[in-house]
Amino acid sequence: MMYRVQLTEEQRAELKRRTRAADIKPRTRDRLEMIRLLDAGWHIPRIAQHLGVSPRRVRVWVRRFLAEGFAALSDHPHLGQQSQLTPALLAAVRAELVKAERTWTAPQLAAWLEEEHGLRLSPHHLSTMLRRAGFSWRRTERTVQHKQDPQEVEQRRAELEELEKGETGGAGMSSM
Repeated sequence: MMYRVQLTEEQRAELKRRTRAADIKPRTRDRLEMIRLLDAGWHIPRIAQHLGVSPRRVRVWVRRFLAEGFAALSDHPHLGQQSQLTPALLAAVRAELVKAERTWTAPQLAAWLEEEHGLRLSPHHLSTMLRRAGFSWRRTERTVQHKQDPQEVEQRRAELEELEKGETGGAGMSSM
């Protein structure tokens, strides 16, 4: 079957407007280009070769255009699986983080979600989802400084200074 497209001036103006839209997706632009080239007298195999697609693919989009117009050429969003981290669960995580009773790491948050709400997510995926939702949380420091007794630290520091003085004095005497 031979497909011919003869656009009116209004349709050409609409094609031009849609092609130059700032938010146009590349695949939609290619489909619009298929129609423009067909209107310019190109044959489907030549259009396919020019755009790097199969002639069958060009025919599919031309048929859709002929049946439904420009709206049929738009690239519709590809919806994936709905996230299991629902707004209610995000609110529960936020409430737990705001309590400020402790600091959290992503693995700890993931374990808490599984234990409290039965939702199993990897720590990496959970942290990605929380960042997307605008969350930030405190991480546990990698030091034990917060667990140290200040008096004992000062006592040990004094002992260390005494030992260092003794080593310096002893090194100086042995060189004589």
